[in-house]
Amino acid sequence: MINEKSGIERIIQQINSTNAKKIAVILVIAFAGYHEFLHIRYGSNSCTWLLSDGRYKGDKQWQPYGCMLHHYSKIDTRRCLRYIAYYGKNTHFVFIGDSRIKSLYEGFVGHLKQDEVTTEKPESNGQNLVHVDKTLKLTVEYKWYPYISKAMVDQFRNWQILDKPPSVIVAGCGLWSIKMSNGSEAIIQEYTINLTRLVQPIDHLHEHKSIILWALQEPVNLNKMSSEYQMVTNEHIDLYNKAAVEVLSYSSVELWWSARLVANGMVSESPDGIHLASRPLQHDTQILLNMYCNDYMNFNDGSCCSSTESYTTLQLVTFSILTVCVIVMVTMFLYRWIHKFKGRPMQEYTLLSEAENTAPIEGSSSQKIVNTQKFYILIKWTNGRVGCSW
Repeated sequence: MINEKSGIERIIQQINSTNAKKIAVILVIAFAGYHEFLHIRYGSNSCTWLLSDGRYKGDKQWQPYGCMLHHYSKIDTRRCLRYIAYYGKNTHFVFIGDSRIKSLYEGFVGHLKQDEVTTEKPESNGQNLVHVDKTLKLTVEYKWYPYISKAMVDQFRNWQILDKPPSVIVAGCGLWSIKMSNGSEAIIQEYTINLTRLVQPIDHLHEHKSIILWALQEPVNLNKMSSEYQMVTNEHIDLYNKAAVEVLSYSSVELWWSARLVANGMVSESPDGIHLASRPLQHDTQILLNMYCNDYMNFNDGSCCSSTESYTTLQLVTFSILTVCVIVMVTMFLYRWIHKFKGRPMQEYTLLSEAENTAPIEGSSSQKIVNTQKFYILIKWTNGRVGCSW
């Protein structure tokens, strides 16, 4: 009586190269389908991922969704800007908005500043600031506009008629509108109308290769705010952000969602409940540098905002050979399937059994005839030698 195989033995019997190949094919197709779904759902532009989503890792470092954030030291930053200047390009950053945007400017300039380079103040407006590094052909400006007013719209229109508009514009405001209206929701309609006036100059600047970011308002820490900001709540901030998203989503501006997420993860570290602490400002600076520099630096670490490299000759040849192999395989499979479907069985061969192969052969010569479907193979043994004839 033959003992039945146990469950483990049946499982072990299924572990073979054929099943492994099937599983590998299924996994490859599943991963390819998953990544294609992500590209359809979220797009294939890693700069959009950098500016839209991310999370904090265990060491409180920021990790964007779908790509890697390269950490720029001061040496890396100056190397990037020097490389851009070498090709005759000027780097011009502008931060325009309220005191929160000013904090972003100060964090960004603090990362760039060298001892021999100072920040200058224009005489026309004591609130405006500018940082210039002539060796790097670098200019970083801050312009004080706490409201989306006619003056801000005119500033954008002045930039659009320049031969060399700013490389990057980081804009954002809303805090002062909440404060001066004492938290009234009626002012949101005026805020929305003024946002629509920015769309035309923003689109025109985008056509001239300028990058325009709109920094969404970060949440506040109510426990640390002074009495003059008590009317500012996170509910009001969400309403203003909603208005900005509804209007600017149809323009060429990049909505900087990740700046809000960075602040939200460290809102407890805010020194006054309104402005960012030094660590989230450093994360925002790294995001801006990755957005601007990665495509020039060509890091091989999956960094965000890196353009796809051009195909090499070896890659094209390899892909062509692989394509030919796939076509031949599919053709052979269809050929066999069609013959089987029409009732024309393919040629089959009958192998000699192990017993026949190992059986002793008596006499000086003998012969066996193996009958296949269409041929007869005559196999002769003569004095220990093997000969075949058809």
